[in-house]
Amino acid sequence: AALVRATKELLVCWSGAALRVGGKVYSVGDRIQIAGHRGVVLDHDIFATKLLEIGPGQASHLYTGRVTIFPNSLLFTNALVKENPSQEFGLYTLAVPLAAEQGWKQAESRLLEAAKAECAPFMDEASRQMKLLEQLHLLEAPSPDPRITIQLSEQGRIVLVLRFPAPDRGRSRVEQAILRRYLSAVSSHLPPVS
Repeated sequence: AALVRATKELLVCWSGAALRVGGKVYSVGDRIQIAGHRGVVLDHDIFATKLLEIGPGQASHLYTGRVTIFPNSLLFTNALVKENPSQEFGLYTLAVPLAAEQGWKQAESRLLEAAKAECAPFMDEASRQMKLLEQLHLLEAPSPDPRITIQLSEQGRIVLVLRFPAPDRGRSRVEQAILRRYLSAVSSHLPPVS
């Protein structure tokens, strides 16, 4: 029974590797998420995949310096998210929470202004990339222009969700620049979130 159990895990790992290769699921350099693991693929073989961890959490884009290794068998039991599907530019989101008594209209306007200012240098290239994506996959690609949606996460709280374009390898820098510009613009006008 122990031999069967040990052999089963090896066969599932090999099958996961076959799925990864045959389905071209991911390769070295791709940024992926699976079963709570998130990072850049450093290496993979027939048994496991090695990631350079990104975190902390799902909202951060900083390398932690830790290396995570997961068995290829996870490809059969968990959904895999590929964060950079072979393109230079992507669309990313940033959530900004507000208290209901804060001036959400003013905050929305300032956040959108900050995003447009920070994204302006590469908007033409991002638009071109979205058009190529549209032609390649025969689908209607979203506009890369920064946009804000409003969510009511809980009573007394408003969340402004900004969608913005950014170079895949520079989204953390763009996100931080947007936040800093926004916070500078509203710091003297809005009370702190409780």
